[in-house]
Amino acid sequence: MNRAALIRGIQLIVALTLATFAYLLWRAVAVKRADLAEGLSDLHPLWILVAVGFALQEGVCGGTRMYVLGRVLCPKLTWRTAVASEFVLMFVAGVTPGQLGAPVAQVATLVEGGMPFDAIATAELLTAFCTLLFFLLSAAVLLALRTQGLLVVPGAAGLDWLMGLSTVVFGSALLSLILCVVHPPLLKWAFRVGGRALAVLWHPLRLGLARLPWFKGLRESPSLQRGVVGERLQRAVDRVHEGFMVYVRRGRWAVAQAFLLTVAFFWARFSVAFFILKGLGLSTTPRSFVAVGPDFAQVITVQSLLNFALYLSPTPGASGIAEAGSNTLMSPWVPAAYELPYLVLWRMLALFLCMFVGGAYVFRYLGTDVLERRAKEAEEAQHALDAGCPSHPHTPTES
Repeated sequence: MNRAALIRGIQLIVALTLATFAYLLWRAVAVKRADLAEGLSDLHPLWILVAVGFALQEGVCGGTRMYVLGRVLCPKLTWRTAVASEFVLMFVAGVTPGQLGAPVAQVATLVEGGMPFDAIATAELLTAFCTLLFFLLSAAVLLALRTQGLLVVPGAAGLDWLMGLSTVVFGSALLSLILCVVHPPLLKWAFRVGGRALAVLWHPLRLGLARLPWFKGLRESPSLQRGVVGERLQRAVDRVHEGFMVYVRRGRWAVAQAFLLTVAFFWARFSVAFFILKGLGLSTTPRSFVAVGPDFAQVITVQSLLNFALYLSPTPGASGIAEAGSNTLMSPWVPAAYELPYLVLWRMLALFLCMFVGGAYVFRYLGTDVLERRAKEAEEAQHALDAGCPSHPHTPTES
């Protein structure tokens, strides 16, 4: 990892994210300048401060989740380090498409805090398990509500396919993790069969692309040779199984706490929209039927639906998708004259605030070479595990 290239890459992605938001904001202001002034004329600062508090709780709850899980394997892990790692994760997740860079950034922060890599890998798997379970349960509830006609919002019909896809994707990932715990040989067999089927297509494609100057590395890359990925997946299944068994033996209560913190993590984010409505002086009761339950629960339900679109967005920071989706789904609460002020506040608090806090940590580490060094160590440790040669004497089962 080249530090200068890493800095330039992050700065470029941040610039693109902010530029997209700035353009959408400028275009909206140019058309609805009077609406913005009117919407902010009756602002209630106290409710906005409450929204700020709930927005920050997303990072606090996520960090506490890592702390609860990490302490099972690494008792010296501090709450401050765990919370800092979560804010760093949120920043990198927000500025990379599909949130692909987030795990490595969190690993680097935790390693800097003194947590062994293999303990981090196991705790990360448990956080993934909790998140997958939350998404799967949320998708199931939303699909049930939609099927029964108990969730009616503009644009929801167009998201039904997304809910179905999310159920399949998150359900498959959760099933894979469960199989790693209860019956690893079955998952290994599935990987072998699937790998052979994909190899029939992949290797001829790889060799064909390698003829082009831009893809020469595909031919020589050790990690892409025939059978290498399959072997790594086999070893990964064993590592996941060993890590999970530690929690089965002495960390069940920690996993239960982590799942409850996962719910709090997401609901804290979703509740920001409710308090922004109150801060703008808008009614929290929708103008038309949306869902069953009290006003607060209805906002949480709609924000849960929007969350799937944000997580699966291919654009950094969900730029464009977040604005369009929020305007559509929140229209029963937000009149046209208030769309712009609501969008600005929601984007800044629900999506950007924790990113900015995490960004302060990220650029602090980059400025002292810490993140680069720790990320490189994490990558080397992962390669060592993939090769079957642990780089640390500590293993999850020894804790």
